[in-house]
Order: sequence, then C-alpha cells, then structure tokens
Amino acid sequence: MVTIENTPPQPPLPAMIAPAPAGAGYPESADERVARYLVAPPRPAPARSEAPAASHAGRYDVLVPQHIPPHCIHSSASAYNLNPLIILSVMKVESGGRMGLVSRNTNGTDDLGPGQFNTGTWAKLLIEKYKIPREALINDMCQAVRGMGFAIRTEINGAGGDLWKGIGNYHSRTPKHHVKYVRLVYGAYKQMTSKGKF
Repeated sequence: MVTIENTPPQPPLPAMIAPAPAGAGYPESADERVARYLVAPPRPAPARSEAPAASHAGRYDVLVPQHIPPHCIHSSASAYNLNPLIILSVMKVESGGRMGLVSRNTNGTDDLGPGQFNTGTWAKLLIEKYKIPREALINDMCQAVRGMGFAIRTEINGAGGDLWKGIGNYHSRTPKHHVKYVRLVYGAYKQMTSKGKF
C-alpha cells in the first residue's frame, strides 16, 4: 500500500503483487519472484509522528509526498503487472519524484518529468505514437507514472522477463551505466522498504 504523508490511514487496497493472470503474455522471471518475496514478509512500522507505515496483508506501506497520488501508482502497477515499489524506486532514482523537471543531455536530447523520459527514446515514442503531450510527461504525475509502468514492463518483456535487466535497460544498455543504474534502483527500493518512506 502506498500512503500519502500526513493523512489518516485509508482502507487497504488489493495487493498488486499477485502473479500475472494466465495468458497475460509475459512470464514471471526468477528475479520478479525474488522481488515479490522481498515485499511479502511483514515488518513493523518505523516510529514517526506522521501516519504510520504499517504493513497489511504482507505488503509494505510506503509514505509518499502529496504530489504523488497513490491511486496512480497502484493503477499503473496493476495495468502492467508490476510491484508498485518498483515504479516508485525507478522514479526515486530518476527525479526524486519531482514534476516540471527537464534535464538537458550532452547529445542534445532532453529527459522529461518524473520518469525522465528521453526525447530520443521513450518520450519520442510516447509523444509521437501514443499522442501524449510533452507537457503531460513533464507536469502530470499520473500520466508520467502510467508511462513509466508501460516503459518498465516493455523493457522487462524485451529482456525475456528478467526484472533487473529490464530496469537497467530503462536507463541504458551500455554495461557500465546499466549495472550502476540497477544498483541505484535496488538501493532506492531497499531504502524505501526499510524506512517506509519515499
């Protein structure tokens, strides 16, 4: 469950960590099974003054800032059969969850919004093929999260179902950048699950 900071706890949403339904078109890799196991064991909530990040039904609760709507995370995770924490971990590494962010690259491309979609790759596809406005990728958190889910799932599928290879490919296929990125995302994941906060 993803919880907004400083709001009363909401009723738990259905778990988004169930295996893919039969015929979904993509196998669950061993890495995904490991990731699902990592979020399965309940842990005590860290002590804090805001709403507690308690565990329900074997899931971690993670407090997110108010500008990251939990329903958008859950919707994208459900649509693309991803653990919601994977989407949040990638976002944490890419932008720290900031909207309005446009980063200029040395090759003349830009990285857009919370998902830092590159205008030469993912942003180009989302804008040209799927007609998502550039501004929405930059300033609409739900649209950015939906695009992230699509891109991460596409990369995982392209990697034969390998979760971490797909996540690395989201950033770069150059080995040194790929490996560094996977470590960063995994570190963000571990930090969120241990602290209960984005």
